[in-house]
Amino acid sequence: MDSSGALAMKTTHAQPRPSRRAGWAGPDTGLSDSARSVRMAASSLPRWGGQVCLPSEVEQLLLDVVTDGFVLYCCGPQAAPRALVASYQWQDYVDLLTIRRFDRIITARIPAPQHARIDVFAPTLVVWAYEGAPQPALQALLSLVAPHHPQAPTSAYPAPAGLHIPRAEQRPMTIHLPPPHCIGNRTTRLTTRTDRE
Repeated sequence: MDSSGALAMKTTHAQPRPSRRAGWAGPDTGLSDSARSVRMAASSLPRWGGQVCLPSEVEQLLLDVVTDGFVLYCCGPQAAPRALVASYQWQDYVDLLTIRRFDRIITARIPAPQHARIDVFAPTLVVWAYEGAPQPALQALLSLVAPHHPQAPTSAYPAPAGLHIPRAEQRPMTIHLPPPHCIGNRTTRLTTRTDRE
């Protein structure tokens, strides 16, 4: 932990790919700002001490979240964020990804009644939540059926405490909107899958 209280860490990769890693923050990578942001944030995900190995499968799943059209929130300094939150707004729900520690993340769907204020950093209720290792948690979020699917979860229960990011830990905050070509991708992808079933 550095003097500001931010959680600093170093990321290593299981299989080095110099061509991809060298261009993460560069302007000519062909990545959208959001995709570049999630890679940079993923390379410095919060964890208490030590190094983190970011498997290529997990990196790809994080990029799939960006491609699905999630809004990204980097809480704390970009070089050493305290948390990474991603949200996707449906008509009556919000899908969430909250990363405070790399080895255990939380994905959730929270009810979002129209005209009600929803705090993605402190939800009180969820209709679905998955907490665990990064790969299965991300896969569960990406595979979650659309809210209008007959098998979609609808019964609300108290949100897991791990979804709460205290206000003091949210600042400074960097927000990355999805690239224009990704807006609505999650709705289209999951609705198409529902229609085929």
